[in-house]
Amino acid sequence: MRRRLFWVALALAAAGAAGGSILAIPSPKPQDINPNGKEGPAQTVAQTTARLTHGDRQQIDALLEKFVPAAVGRQSATAAWALAGPELKASSTLAQWKKGISPVPAFPVREKRFDGWPTMDVEKNEVTLSLLVHPKRGSGDLGDYTFAVQAIRQDGRWLVNRLYTIAIDHPVRNGKHEIGPADFQAPSSAGGPAPTSKPRLGSSWLLPIVAILSLAFVIPLSVGGVVLVRSRRARRRHAEESLPPLPSSHR
Repeated sequence: MRRRLFWVALALAAAGAAGGSILAIPSPKPQDINPNGKEGPAQTVAQTTARLTHGDRQQIDALLEKFVPAAVGRQSATAAWALAGPELKASSTLAQWKKGISPVPAFPVREKRFDGWPTMDVEKNEVTLSLLVHPKRGSGDLGDYTFAVQAIRQDGRWLVNRLYTIAIDHPVRNGKHEIGPADFQAPSSAGGPAPTSKPRLGSSWLLPIVAILSLAFVIPLSVGGVVLVRSRRARRRHAEESLPPLPSSHR
């Protein structure tokens, strides 16, 4: 019984030590991913896997000159629908476009010509470009918008398959303020985007486990100590008692 209690206590002690070691490991600090001003210029142009010819660029220029005023400027829903790709038509109808319900953002574009745009990606029969537009005079403080435009070649002609806003430049007192996807995160107490970190489990959940292991270690150890003390006392009492004399016949 004493040997069994000893090995059980030893195993529980090892488990308690392991739990204490785990509890002593500090939790990782949340990593702040907000920009600190030392990131350098943003990379807006991606590597291309195909070559955009001069003729294709001229055709896309002509496409943008018709599509942007018609769709973004809301001048002609019928003309915009005729120049739209399958993705823009997938979740809407021409009747909805005529009512102003369109996946294309509305903006009073000042430009009449669109050329010199940088490409973000070039694939076979597909070009993704960055388009910077300015508002018409008297449009208030709208600022300048930057659109990402995907043009695809279908049945020998170019169509606008996607168009969405990727940045807004708002004028402020000391220059310009650019609004991008990061500006739409939940604000922190300091006013900027809240730092994001992976959810992590705190170390408080280990306290009940350590307490249970400690009790499981202390109780058998105490019982073993009591049994050991009683057995030693019993041995001493037996040692102090004298044996009876042998019978005379045996002598």
